[in-house]
Amino acid sequence: MMDSGDVIREFQKLAESADATELSILSGLISGLKARREQRKYSYISSLLQLNKNICTDGTRLTMTMPNTPLVHNELNITHGGMIATLIDTAMGTLASSTVPKGHATVTTDIQVRYVKPAIGDSLTCTCELIHTGSKTIIIVGKVHRDDGELCAVSTGNFFILKMQDARK
Repeated sequence: MMDSGDVIREFQKLAESADATELSILSGLISGLKARREQRKYSYISSLLQLNKNICTDGTRLTMTMPNTPLVHNELNITHGGMIATLIDTAMGTLASSTVPKGHATVTTDIQVRYVKPAIGDSLTCTCELIHTGSKTIIIVGKVHRDDGELCAVSTGNFFILKMQDARK
């Protein structure tokens, strides 16, 4: 395992030989890790992908935006489908978690994503809406739009409601 000195040296070598795209990605990774450390983001994945959320005041809708940078692109220079699925799952899961009582959490049990158009542009926005809340499950619909307003993916997700155990036991 590398120590911090090794990491610093490797990072410096990488940064010194990086092109503009690689420098942009490295800068985004640093910003994401800083946001996580400062607790402005709730998970490493949301930090590294620079996800930003907005829960509507009625608690039944959420939007989450992701910059469409080379970090999330595939070899065709469009957003990798797995990154779109990650955006959708994170957005829907965040909405699901925000609706359960204290002492409960949610986990994804099923997610279906249909890709409609290539995800191009500067950012992608996932808009989610709660369509069912039961005693054990939650169902949410999500849509991802490009920054030009075009729909690029639609999804439904099912979330199981868990009662959390007291960690002190």
